[in-house]
Amino acid sequence: MYKRQLLQSERDFSACSIGNATTAATSVINGTTFGPGFRCGGSSTSFPGRFIVAAGNRTVANAAGGTRAFVAANDQYNFGPLNYFQRPSERYGFNASLNYDITEFAKVYSEFSFHDDRTVAQIAPSGLFGFDASGANAVRCDNPLLSADWRRDLGCVGTAGTGDAFILRRNVEGGGRQDDLRHTSYRTVVGVKGEFAKFWNYDIFAQTGRVVFQETYKNDFSIARTALALDAVRDASGAIVCRSGATGCVPYNIWSLGGITPAALAYLATPGFQKGFTDQSVQGATVSADLGNYGWRMPNAKNGVGFAFGIERRTEELELSTDSAFTTGDLAGQGGPTIGLGGGYTVKEVFGEIRVPIIEGKQFAELLSVNGSVRNTDISTGQKSTSYGLGIEWAPVKDFRARGSFQRAVRAANVVELFTAQGLGLFDLNVDPCGPSRTATAAQCARTGLPAALYGNALLDSPAGQYNLLGGGNPLLKPETSDSYTIGLVFTPWKNFSATLDYFSIKVDKVIGTAPAGTTLSQCLLTGSAAFCSLITRDRLGTLWALPAARIVATNQNLGKLETEGIDIGFNYAHKIQNYGGMKYDFIGTYVNKLDVEPIPGLGTFNCVGLHGATCGAPQPEWRHKARATWETPWSVDLALTWRHIGKVDQEGTNSSPLLKTAVLPADSTFSERNYFDVAVSWAITKKVTLRGGVNNLFDKDPPVSGLVGAGFGNGNTYPQVYDALGRR
Repeated sequence: MYKRQLLQSERDFSACSIGNATTAATSVINGTTFGPGFRCGGSSTSFPGRFIVAAGNRTVANAAGGTRAFVAANDQYNFGPLNYFQRPSERYGFNASLNYDITEFAKVYSEFSFHDDRTVAQIAPSGLFGFDASGANAVRCDNPLLSADWRRDLGCVGTAGTGDAFILRRNVEGGGRQDDLRHTSYRTVVGVKGEFAKFWNYDIFAQTGRVVFQETYKNDFSIARTALALDAVRDASGAIVCRSGATGCVPYNIWSLGGITPAALAYLATPGFQKGFTDQSVQGATVSADLGNYGWRMPNAKNGVGFAFGIERRTEELELSTDSAFTTGDLAGQGGPTIGLGGGYTVKEVFGEIRVPIIEGKQFAELLSVNGSVRNTDISTGQKSTSYGLGIEWAPVKDFRARGSFQRAVRAANVVELFTAQGLGLFDLNVDPCGPSRTATAAQCARTGLPAALYGNALLDSPAGQYNLLGGGNPLLKPETSDSYTIGLVFTPWKNFSATLDYFSIKVDKVIGTAPAGTTLSQCLLTGSAAFCSLITRDRLGTLWALPAARIVATNQNLGKLETEGIDIGFNYAHKIQNYGGMKYDFIGTYVNKLDVEPIPGLGTFNCVGLHGATCGAPQPEWRHKARATWETPWSVDLALTWRHIGKVDQEGTNSSPLLKTAVLPADSTFSERNYFDVAVSWAITKKVTLRGGVNNLFDKDPPVSGLVGAGFGNGNTYPQVYDALGRR
C-alpha cells in the first residue's frame, strides 16, 4: 500500500505557523481570514538570521554584509509550509495460518505474519538553533567575511579581539530535515489445543514477535563542524579558509546575503543513524471446563459452573543503538542528544476465571449470574501484584438486562519508561512569567535562577512557545494500579432494536509519567520550594529555551492520580421498506463529565474535560458521537451516511485551576464543535466481487486552530488525531 505526502502548505489553516502570536485585528493567511487574534508567527531561528550581539538584535541586510535591526513581527521564520501533515509511506504485509488435526483430542495450529513499512517524515530546515558564539567559539574580529557593519555591531575595534554572538539562523538553502523510518516485523504462533479428558479442554501455545527499526535522519547540521566553519581566515594565498585547517572544512558565510556555498552546506550537513529492535516471547497454557457436566450447578440454573485456569510467561526486550551524531547531541535540529538504550524483563503470571449462573428461566430472573477472575503477576524487576475482577448480570425479563462489574488492574512500566536515557525535549508554555509579561515578581523569578538584570527581558519568551525539559527513564518505577466500576443496561424491547446505556468510573493511582514542566515552574514561583526550584536551570542568557543548558527536569516518576467518569450510549435499529430494501441505524456516543488529574501528590486536582493543551493533552470534549444510516437497496447497492460530532473545547489556560490558568492566551482560545459527514457506497456486482467507494468530510470542514496546541500532542496549529485535517477526500 502506498500513501503520498501532504505538506502543511497544502492546507490554508496550517500553511502559516501561528505559534503564540496574537493580535487584536483579523489576519488573512493564504486567502483565509483568521481572528481576531491570529497572525503569522514562527521561530526566531530565522532567515537570514537573528544575531544577538553587542549592538542588540541584528540581522543581515544585503549581499555586502550590511546589517539592520531584527524585527520579530516581520523576520520570524514560518516553519509550517515544509512540515508534513501526512507522511509518504509504503507498506507490505503477509499473513498465513495452518491448522492440522492430529487426533480428535489434539489440533495443531500455527500463524505467521510479516510486515514492512517505510515512511519519511519532514519538518522545516535545520540551522543554528541558538549557536553560542562566545568563549572558545567567539567570533574573531579578523574574520575576513565580516563587514565593517558586523565588526561595529559585534563590538570589535578594527580586526583585533573577539565579539560574542548568539546566533539563530535557518538553513533555508539546504531544505527540510527528513527522517527516513523503516519497521519490519515478524510474528509466529504455534500451539496445540483439544480435549484431554472428558469435558476438559486445553490450549498450549508459544508466540514470538520481533520488530526491527532503522532510522536515517538527513539534512541536519553538525554543531561541531559549524564552530569550525564559522571561524574563517585568509591563508597565504589570500583565499578564505577555515582557521582550523580541518579536513573538508569550508567557511560558512552567514554574514551576507547569498554567501552560503553548496560546498559549505555539504560540509555541515550531517546524517544521523539509529537502529534497534523489540522482542516479545510468550508461552502459556490454559485448561477450562463446564463443571455442570459433573453436577456443579446451582439449584435454579440450567447451565453449570464454568471454570478456567492458566499460566503464562512473557519476556519483553528492547535495544536501541545510536551513532555518535545522535549520542553526543551534535545534530543541531534535535534539541539535544538521543542516547541508545537497552533492557528487558520477564513476567510470570498465574490466573483463574469462574462464571456461576445462579438463576435461569424464572420469574423476574430470566438470568442471574456472577463471574470472577484473579491474576497474580511476578516481574523480574522485583515488582509483584495481584489483579482481580467481579461481575454480575441480571435479566428480569428477556427484553431487559442489567450488568455491573468491578476490576482491579495493574500496569507495570514498559522498557522505554524504565530505561530511556535522559535527554532534552520540549514542552509548551505561552510565555515565560519572568519575561515581558512580568506575571511573576522579580523576587519570584530569582527563585528560578534569573538574574535581576534580566527580569522582563524580551529574549526570555520563546517565539515558538516551546521550552526545554530534561526527560528520561527510571528503573525504580512501581506498577500503576486502577479500579474500574461499570454499570450497564441493555434494552431489546422489540425486534431489530437494541439499546445500551453504560456508566463507567476509572481511578488510576501511582500514574507513571512526568511532572508537568509548567507546573514545576509555577510552583517554584509561588512557593520557592527547593523540591521544585532545584529542577529548574536557566542558561547564561536567562532563558529556559535558547541554549542546551536551559531545562526543567521532568523524568519518569510514580506521581499522582487520574480519574475519569462518564456514560456510553448506543443503539441499533433496522426495518424493512416495502419494495425498497431496508434501513439500518447505528449510534454510539460518549459523555464524559470527569477527567480529574492530580499531577503531583498534594497539589490538588484539575478537570481536563472540555480542555486541551500542554498539560491536558489532546482535546477531551464533554460529548462526542458517531451516527450512521445505511440504506440496503434491493439492487445490490448499499448507501451509507455517517455523522461524526466532536464537542467544543477550550484552551486549558482559561481554566480557573491555578495549576492550569495562564495569564496570556491567544485571542481565540475556544475550539468550537465540529460536525463531519461521510458517505459510502457498496455495490455487490456478483457474489464474489464487490466495489466500494466513498467521500470523507463531504463538506470539507476545516479543523479548529489555536496558537497553543500541546507540544507532542498537536501539529499544524491543530490536533490531526482528533479533527479531520486532510479535508474532503
